[in-house]
Amino acid sequence: MSWTVAVGSAICLSQLSCIAASTDGSAALVNVRGTWSYAAVQAGQPVTTEGTLVLTQDSTVRFSGTLDASERDMRGDVRRVIAVVSGRTVDATVVDFDMVLDPTSSRHHTGEVHGDSLAGTWVELTDRGVVSSGTYRARRVRSP
Repeated sequence: MSWTVAVGSAICLSQLSCIAASTDGSAALVNVRGTWSYAAVQAGQPVTTEGTLVLTQDSTVRFSGTLDASERDMRGDVRRVIAVVSGRTVDATVVDFDMVLDPTSSRHHTGEVHGDSLAGTWVELTDRGVVSSGTYRARRVRSP
Protein backbone atom coordinates (compact mmCIF):
# COMPACT_ATOMS: atom_id res chain seq x y z
CA MET A 1 0.00 0.00 0.00
CA SER A 2 1.37 3.41 -0.85
CA TRP A 3 1.90 6.07 1.81
CA THR A 4 -0.74 8.23 0.09
CA VAL A 5 -3.35 5.49 0.36
CA ALA A 6 -2.42 4.82 3.99
CA VAL A 7 -2.72 8.49 4.91
CA GLY A 8 -5.98 8.76 2.96
CA SER A 9 -7.37 5.79 4.86
CA ALA A 10 -6.31 7.35 8.15
CA ILE A 11 -8.00 10.62 7.27
CA CYS A 12 -11.15 8.79 6.18
CA LEU A 13 -11.18 6.75 9.37
CA SER A 14 -10.95 9.89 11.47
CA GLN A 15 -14.07 11.38 9.95
CA LEU A 16 -17.47 10.06 10.94
CA SER A 17 -18.83 10.69 7.46
CA CYS A 18 -16.84 7.71 6.16
CA ILE A 19 -19.35 5.33 7.70
CA ALA A 20 -22.78 6.66 6.94
CA ALA A 21 -25.19 6.14 9.80
CA SER A 22 -28.06 6.00 7.33
CA THR A 23 -26.92 2.53 6.20
CA ASP A 24 -27.08 0.98 9.68
CA GLY A 25 -30.47 -0.65 9.10
CA SER A 26 -30.00 -1.40 5.41
CA ALA A 27 -30.22 -5.00 4.27
CA ALA A 28 -26.85 -6.66 3.69
CA LEU A 29 -25.92 -7.43 0.10
CA VAL A 30 -23.10 -9.77 1.13
CA ASN A 31 -22.90 -12.29 3.95
CA VAL A 32 -19.64 -12.27 5.97
CA ARG A 33 -20.96 -14.44 8.82
CA GLY A 34 -18.77 -17.35 9.82
CA THR A 35 -15.29 -18.48 10.74
CA TRP A 36 -12.45 -17.31 8.51
CA SER A 37 -8.81 -18.36 8.30
CA TYR A 38 -7.05 -14.96 8.36
CA ALA A 39 -3.52 -14.07 7.18
CA ALA A 40 -1.91 -10.62 6.92
CA VAL A 41 1.49 -9.31 5.85
CA GLN A 42 2.98 -5.95 6.78
CA ALA A 43 4.29 -3.90 3.84
CA GLY A 44 8.08 -3.63 3.70
CA GLN A 45 8.61 -5.91 6.72
CA PRO A 46 8.63 -9.68 7.21
CA VAL A 47 5.85 -9.38 9.81
CA THR A 48 2.98 -11.84 9.41
CA THR A 49 -0.26 -12.43 11.29
CA GLU A 50 -2.18 -15.71 11.04
CA GLY A 51 -5.25 -16.81 12.92
CA THR A 52 -9.00 -17.19 13.14
CA LEU A 53 -11.47 -14.42 12.40
CA VAL A 54 -15.01 -15.10 13.65
CA LEU A 55 -17.74 -12.79 12.36
CA THR A 56 -21.40 -12.45 13.27
CA GLN A 57 -23.93 -10.54 11.20
CA ASP A 58 -27.66 -10.13 11.30
CA SER A 59 -29.58 -9.16 8.17
CA THR A 60 -28.11 -5.62 8.11
CA VAL A 61 -24.85 -4.25 6.71
CA ARG A 62 -23.24 -4.21 10.18
CA PHE A 63 -21.07 -7.06 11.45
CA SER A 64 -18.82 -7.73 14.45
CA GLY A 65 -16.51 -10.39 15.75
CA THR A 66 -13.09 -11.32 17.05
CA LEU A 67 -9.63 -12.19 15.81
CA ASP A 68 -7.43 -14.69 17.67
CA ALA A 69 -4.05 -14.86 15.94
CA SER A 70 -0.29 -15.16 16.20
CA GLU A 71 1.99 -12.44 14.86
CA ARG A 72 5.60 -13.19 13.89
CA ASP A 73 7.93 -10.18 13.78
CA MET A 74 11.11 -9.67 11.76
CA ARG A 75 13.26 -11.32 14.48
CA GLY A 76 11.03 -14.40 14.45
CA ASP A 77 9.44 -13.62 17.81
CA VAL A 78 5.79 -14.64 18.08
CA ARG A 79 3.10 -12.85 20.09
CA ARG A 80 -0.59 -13.55 20.46
CA VAL A 81 -2.95 -10.98 18.94
CA ILE A 82 -6.55 -10.76 20.10
CA ALA A 83 -8.76 -8.09 18.56
CA VAL A 84 -12.38 -6.97 18.57
CA VAL A 85 -13.83 -6.45 15.10
CA SER A 86 -16.62 -4.14 13.94
CA GLY A 87 -17.53 -3.15 10.42
CA ARG A 88 -19.99 -2.92 7.61
CA THR A 89 -20.61 -4.21 4.13
CA VAL A 90 -20.54 -1.36 1.63
CA ASP A 91 -22.10 -3.12 -1.36
CA ALA A 92 -22.33 -6.62 -2.85
CA THR A 93 -18.57 -7.22 -2.49
CA VAL A 94 -16.87 -4.41 -0.52
CA VAL A 95 -16.34 -4.50 3.26
CA ASP A 96 -14.90 -1.93 5.65
CA PHE A 97 -13.94 -2.90 9.22
CA ASP A 98 -11.72 -2.15 12.20
CA MET A 99 -9.77 -4.53 14.42
CA VAL A 100 -9.18 -2.92 17.80
CA LEU A 101 -5.95 -4.40 19.18
CA ASP A 102 -5.84 -2.35 22.39
CA PRO A 103 -7.18 1.04 23.57
CA THR A 104 -4.55 2.94 21.53
CA SER A 105 -4.16 0.81 18.40
CA SER A 106 -6.47 -0.43 15.65
CA ARG A 107 -6.15 -1.79 12.13
CA HIS A 108 -8.58 -0.41 9.60
CA HIS A 109 -9.35 -2.95 6.84
CA THR A 110 -10.97 -2.52 3.45
CA GLY A 111 -11.48 -5.38 1.07
CA GLU A 112 -13.67 -7.44 -1.21
CA VAL A 113 -15.61 -10.62 -0.62
CA HIS A 114 -15.90 -13.15 -3.44
CA GLY A 115 -17.72 -16.26 -2.25
CA ASP A 116 -15.68 -17.67 0.61
CA SER A 117 -12.67 -15.42 -0.03
CA LEU A 118 -11.96 -12.01 1.49
CA ALA A 119 -8.90 -9.92 0.60
CA GLY A 120 -7.75 -6.34 0.82
CA THR A 121 -5.53 -3.84 2.60
CA TRP A 122 -5.13 -2.60 6.17
CA VAL A 123 -3.56 0.37 7.90
CA GLU A 124 -2.60 0.42 11.59
CA LEU A 125 -3.47 3.58 13.47
CA THR A 126 -2.30 4.63 16.91
CA ASP A 127 -2.33 7.89 18.81
CA ARG A 128 0.84 8.69 16.79
CA GLY A 129 -0.99 8.26 13.48
CA VAL A 130 -0.34 5.61 10.81
CA VAL A 131 2.38 3.24 12.01
CA SER A 132 2.13 0.39 9.48
CA SER A 133 0.10 -0.99 6.61
CA GLY A 134 -0.20 -4.14 4.58
CA THR A 135 -2.43 -6.67 2.88
CA TYR A 136 -4.64 -9.47 4.18
CA ARG A 137 -6.59 -12.43 2.92
CA ALA A 138 -9.11 -14.71 4.56
CA ARG A 139 -10.88 -17.89 3.55
CA ARG A 140 -14.21 -18.87 5.10
CA VAL A 141 -13.96 -22.23 6.85
CA ARG A 142 -16.85 -24.49 5.88
CA SER A 143 -18.13 -27.18 8.22
CA PRO A 144 -18.03 -30.71 6.75
